[in-house]
Amino acid sequence: MTADLYTSFAALPADSRARVLARLIHMETIHVRSAHLDDPNDTKSLYASSEFMHRLSGFILAVLNTDSPPGREAGMMDTILRSVEPRGQFYVDRLGEWITAEADPKVR
Repeated sequence: MTADLYTSFAALPADSRARVLARLIHMETIHVRSAHLDDPNDTKSLYASSEFMHRLSGFILAVLNTDSPPGREAGMMDTILRSVEPRGQFYVDRLGEWITAEADPKVR
């Protein structure tokens, strides 16, 4: 499944990749709020979430920059999966659904 995510994400047009990344930021914001309520003293998780959102927002800038080097999507997906997979299959499935939806021309 994750190999498909790499290929499918890289095949999306830049605006679609940016929307997937924006959805991930939205999802992470909800996740970190919930995690913070569960354990307000867990500053390491809060920092990790903040760092992940920082990277995702940088990725949006990169995919929308036409001067960015080709092939950068694989590194992006590595980073994304390193942060999303520990949260569980539900989150990986959501990522796959968003990528699939963006591949549908009716969505764009």
